[in-house]
Amino acid sequence: MDKIKEKSLEFFACIVILIALAGTVYNSAFSTPPHFIIPTQILMIGVFFGNLVYYSTKGKKWAKIILFWIFCLGDFCAFLAIFNSPSLAKVSYGPVLVAVLVPFFTYLLYSYQKIHSLFKD
Repeated sequence: MDKIKEKSLEFFACIVILIALAGTVYNSAFSTPPHFIIPTQILMIGVFFGNLVYYSTKGKKWAKIILFWIFCLGDFCAFLAIFNSPSLAKVSYGPVLVAVLVPFFTYLLYSYQKIHSLFKD
C-alpha cells in the first residue's frame, strides 16, 4: 500500500498526459476543420506533466512539490464543486461521487507529502 501512496500523484499525472495526448490527436486529426493552435496548447500540458513525472521519478524534490501543489489545487476545486456546480447537480450521483473521491484524494495527497517529506528541510 505504501508503494501505491508513494507513486499516486505520478499515476494521476500520467492519466493527465494520456488525456492531453488524446485531446491533441482529436483536435488535430478528427475535428472539422482541423485545428493547429489548440492541439499544440493541449500538447504543451502533456509535455509539462511528462517532465514533472520524469523528474519526480528520478527523485527530484522540486518536481514532487510542484505535482503536490497542482493536485492540491485540483482537490480544493473539486471540494468547492460539491457546493456550487450546476452541471454536477444535474447528475443525481455527481455530488455524492465527488464527496467520496475528495476525502480519498486528500488522503493520497497527505500520504504523498508525508512519505516524501516535502515540507521538511
